[in-house]
Parts: sequence; C-alpha cells; structure tokens
Amino acid sequence: MLWQRIRFALLTGALVAMTGLTAWAAEEEKEAPKGEKIAPPAEKAPPPATACAPTTCTVWVNEYVQEQVPCTRTVYKKECFTEEYTAYKTECVPETRTRNVTTYRKVCETVNETRCVCETVPCVEERTVMKHVTVCKPVTHVTRKCEDHGHYECKEVPCGPSFFETFKKKCGHKDCCDPCATECCAPVRTKTVKVWVPCKVWVEHTCCKMEKCTTCVPEVCKVTVCKKVMKTEVVPVTRVRCIPECKTETYTCNVTRCVPCKATRTVEKCVPHTETVMVTRCVCKKVAKQVPVVPCCETSCNACDSCGSKFKLFHK
Repeated sequence: MLWQRIRFALLTGALVAMTGLTAWAAEEEKEAPKGEKIAPPAEKAPPPATACAPTTCTVWVNEYVQEQVPCTRTVYKKECFTEEYTAYKTECVPETRTRNVTTYRKVCETVNETRCVCETVPCVEERTVMKHVTVCKPVTHVTRKCEDHGHYECKEVPCGPSFFETFKKKCGHKDCCDPCATECCAPVRTKTVKVWVPCKVWVEHTCCKMEKCTTCVPEVCKVTVCKKVMKTEVVPVTRVRCIPECKTETYTCNVTRCVPCKATRTVEKCVPHTETVMVTRCVCKKVAKQVPVVPCCETSCNACDSCGSKFKLFHK
C-alpha cells in the first residue's frame, strides 16, 4: 500500500514537470523569429535526434467516496398523558357551639367617704437673720521710704586747657620754660568744685487710714409663713359598681376542614422512539487511472541527460 502511494506521487510530479516544459516550449516558439530553433531551458541545445514516443499505464488509486447509509437511533420525545390523583381542598363548615359567658352590669350608687384634707393656714413667726453691715474702721499703715541724707564737699579738680591754649598747642607753640624738654614742666592748673557725697537711709513713716469692712450682724424679724394643717371631713361620692352575671349562650362558627377529592392533570413524559436516518460516511475505494509514462531511450544514454531530468524514465 505504501509503495503504491510513493509511485503515484512520483508519477504525478513527472506529469506536472512535463506539462510545464511543454507550455514553456510553446511560448518560446511564439516569440522566436521564423527559421530559428529554440534550445531547451537547461543548456539551450537542440533536442536529440531520436525521440521516444510517450505511452500510458494504468494506476490504481485509493479515493474516499461519500455514501448514504441508513442508521437506526433512539430519540426521546415528550408526550402528554392524563392521570388522576387525590387532591385536598379546604371547606368552611358551619358548626353550632355552646359557651358560658360572664357579663358585668354597671350600677350607680352614692356613698359617704371620710377623707383627710390638707389646708394651708398663714401664721407669723420670729426669725433671726444675719444682716451684712458696712463699717469704716481706722487702720494704721507703716511705709518705708529711701532718703538721701548726703552733703556737699569742696574738692580740687584739675582744670583742662582753654580754647586759646589748645589752639597754640596745635600751632606748635610751647609754654614750657625749657624748650629742649620732652615733657612740659609747667604747673597743672586746678579749680575748686563742690561735689555731692550721697548717704542713703531708709526712713519709716506711720499713717492712719479709714478702710471699709463688712460684718454680719444678727437681726430679729417677723416672717409670715403658710403652714399645712390636716383636717378630716365626710364627702358624698357617686361611684359605679360592676355586678357579675353568668349566662349560657349558643353561637355558630365556621370550621375549616380538608376534604379529599379526585382531580385530573396532564403530565409530560419522555418516551423513547426508534427511527432510521440516512448518514453520510466516507468509504475508501480503488479507482483505475491512466497516467502518461515516457520510457527511456535504448540507443543513446546522453539523450536523457540533455533534457536536464534526473530520472531517465521521465524526459521530453
């Protein structure tokens, strides 16, 4: 089987190559001028003198063919069925019952009641009250003061040069007795000045001041006060008294009951069905085909090489 496929592939390739060379030769003949011969594409050389006639052979090829085949399958279809079932419905049924009822009858009556009443009675009382009184009292204060008890004294103070002497000094004039001396030997002038000599002393002074002060003074005053006094009195009161009365009564009530009944309903069920359908499938079959084959030349081996084909069986 594998060998047949390889052979079929080689034959198909040779057929395609021969078809391409024939088309190329036809185009070259159309383009070439009259009287010229066209060389083959490999070496541009003239074809061999002896050419072999092409032949055909039968080849069996495997092909897949589609066939319609009947097939049976199971299909589930929904079908409606009617069935009966037991249902329960609620009904209200009247029922007569008896019960004992206690009622209260209201009766109005007047009764004398003794009550304690609180009365407010005004009265005068004496009370001691602390009263704030402002009084001025003398208060003695001692103040301290720093005083200067100094005095003046006379002192000899050196007196500075006057304006005229300063001017003469700037001009280079010296009033010294010895002109060659480096320092002036003239006497220093002084003057008498009064100087204050301090003497600080702390002095205490006593002074009396009137200051206000507040004091509490007891004072007796009369105050009106309301006192509560309890008193007993009889008051007529009207009240309602409830008297119980028992009686039996009959009443009708609705009672709920569940009653069974027959009902019908429609139910869907899946039912299996068998059906035949046509299925398409691919079947492998052997088909005979005619393939052109060119045998190799017996006279000359160079003829196969001149066409440029690697296989001697396939050449033009």
